[in-house]
Amino acid sequence: MTTTTTTTIPTLMPSTPAWGKSVAVLALGSFAMGTDSFVLAGILPQIAGGLHISTGAAGQTITAFALTYALAAPFLAVLTSRLPRKPLLAVALTLFVLANLASAAATDLTLLLTARVIAGLGAALYTPNASAAAATLAGPAHRGRALSVILGGLTVGTVFGVPVGTFIGQHLSWQASLVFVAAVGALALLGVLVVLPALPIPPAIPLTQRFAVMADRRVLAMVAFMLLTSGAGILIYTYTATVLGQIAHIHGTQLAAALLAWGIGGVFGSFGSGWLTDRLGAERTLTLAIVLLIATLAALTVSTSFVAVLIVMVLNGAAGWAASTPNNHRLTELAPNLPSVVISFNSSGIYLGQALGAALGGILLDDGVTARVLCLTGAGIALLAVVVHLLIPRPTPKH
Repeated sequence: MTTTTTTTIPTLMPSTPAWGKSVAVLALGSFAMGTDSFVLAGILPQIAGGLHISTGAAGQTITAFALTYALAAPFLAVLTSRLPRKPLLAVALTLFVLANLASAAATDLTLLLTARVIAGLGAALYTPNASAAAATLAGPAHRGRALSVILGGLTVGTVFGVPVGTFIGQHLSWQASLVFVAAVGALALLGVLVVLPALPIPPAIPLTQRFAVMADRRVLAMVAFMLLTSGAGILIYTYTATVLGQIAHIHGTQLAAALLAWGIGGVFGSFGSGWLTDRLGAERTLTLAIVLLIATLAALTVSTSFVAVLIVMVLNGAAGWAASTPNNHRLTELAPNLPSVVISFNSSGIYLGQALGAALGGILLDDGVTARVLCLTGAGIALLAVVVHLLIPRPTPKH
């Protein structure tokens, strides 16, 4: 009996710390990023009023964050490739926290845009490394679930962070919302410092080799698909206050509830997409996600009651957040020796799509486009993503 006890306990105990605790800590950091990425959408009118600018101009603060992330992530991955992972993640979160405090202190649009660029650098440094670390810690059998947990941190940040940040912005000030985001980031930093174990330094990959991955047309098409999908969703979400205000006359507390519904749907989409990817495969999961995204964007144009809006927002959030995990999964299958590289490009595609979507939405609104036309524009972009998806040959994993 003694022999049985001593052999059983070591076998069972490592299963929890092997990837569960570590990935949960990494997800806490992505929780902070998710809060920061989306809280501004709920307080754009307050930012516009406080800085005496248009809502479209205020929306460019989201563009600045997302565009910085998209362009900086691949280069930061090379510059920091020889640095220890845990300190690197801690530095990224520190930069993120300071940038959000600077955002709250900004007195004009130029200063705010500058602070958002710095916050984008922190996110670009953190998220790809966190995702790659999670995939490594979990192993191939649980890669989909581990990646979905990291993405789930973003959606949980959206569920709790965005409505709380919106409430704070509407009842205190938009600056207070950004201080709240900084506090979330500080909590994530503490978790990384205390809980995360030391992580191995991955092999250094030159910039030329990183971009050589994009020579594979399948990789390029998959990133383009993610760009279009992300752009279609964020085009509407960035200006949710305007869209729901025009179509359904939703403001204030009801707006916060609609954002909460979107975030709840996102939690189901991000976590559920990992489960579906491990069972149905990445291709089928992506097809379900993009079709649902198109349907919900179109449905927003005729959703005039509060109940209808809540239902559509839940489904739209689920669809929008369900694409990233299976796309990451098929990219890592395509380039299993360079997981951090393809994940960073996928992340760049997401944030570049967000930048372009937020910018396009702001331009269209400033030109007098109605909310319904804005929703149909988003649906059209998502339809283009379907075309790209259908043209991608089924990837063959490399061994």
